[in-house]
Amino acid sequence: MTRIPVMPPSFASLTYGQAPAQQIDDERLHMDFWADLGELIGAVAACVTLIFVVRATRHSGQAVQDAQRMLELEGDRDERAVALEERRQASQLAFWPVRGEVDGTFQWGIELLNSSDAPVFSMELRRPEGKSGNGTLIPEIRAAAKILPPGRYFFSERKHWPVHVESQRVLEPIPGNTDYMPSVRFKDSDGREWSRGSSGRLEQLVG
Repeated sequence: MTRIPVMPPSFASLTYGQAPAQQIDDERLHMDFWADLGELIGAVAACVTLIFVVRATRHSGQAVQDAQRMLELEGDRDERAVALEERRQASQLAFWPVRGEVDGTFQWGIELLNSSDAPVFSMELRRPEGKSGNGTLIPEIRAAAKILPPGRYFFSERKHWPVHVESQRVLEPIPGNTDYMPSVRFKDSDGREWSRGSSGRLEQLVG
């Protein structure tokens, strides 16, 4: 019987046999690298998204606060506009002490001017008795009118109603003593009731 010699495996054959295992390990390392890189990119993306959300939330909150402030400012401005419109006619009624020739005689009294384009109603004028700077008696004036159209009017202790004064007539104002000043109550054309005191301050009466 003839023996066939068995050759020991060569180094080349061993190396060739190990090559697939080494290749698999390399591929696993390669895949692990990309997996780690993907996780890293995902984490970075999540952080960026979180930062964006935080900034957006802050910006949204600030925007809401700004909008609320704007609404409050608009509301305040609307209220002021309404208040000014309500006072528009009443603020055009003014008065001051005067002296001059009225009804053919020289008199001391009060000139009242309604410079609005509508009448006022239920007007009452009162000046209490007082004294001038040199001690002269300032007589009391009480007068009323159910309706007072636009124009100039003169009030004195001689009459209890206003006397219309022509636009060209000159009456001399009397400055320097508030005892000459009256107080007036009236209603505007919308039915709101007002008072203007001897200090000149205009106030709306409620109730």
